[in-house]
Amino acid sequence: MSHPLYAVGAAMFEIVGLTPSANDYQSEAQWPDAQVFGTEPFYQPTGMGQRVLALRAACRPHVMDGLTAYAAMKRHHERQEVVPYIRMGVNLVGEVTGSVFVRRVGHLEEHFAWDGRGYRHGFDFELVLVGRNGTP
Repeated sequence: MSHPLYAVGAAMFEIVGLTPSANDYQSEAQWPDAQVFGTEPFYQPTGMGQRVLALRAACRPHVMDGLTAYAAMKRHHERQEVVPYIRMGVNLVGEVTGSVFVRRVGHLEEHFAWDGRGYRHGFDFELVLVGRNGTP
């Protein structure tokens, strides 16, 4: 096992294995507007919209596995499970970001080897924060 960077439920993203290459966070605040007495619009904050994490990762299964972690992410996605999302830091100190569900999974397999498996696998995961740190 190498140094873990993220844990999404049972899936471990590591330096060697299923290696993250990009992390994108997006959120939006909801501010509907209405004209008030024919003047400038009045904006009313009504809460937060979705908070979405997009993770990009890759692995080279002929060198170090990584496909086991992908199988765990795919299983969470297909079972529509809500799982914890933990981002690891220095000295293996983790930050529990919150609970997520896996909305989208993308898998690109390239440069096929003699055994029918690609030498490089690329993955895109879209996670949605739910509960206390996200939308209900």
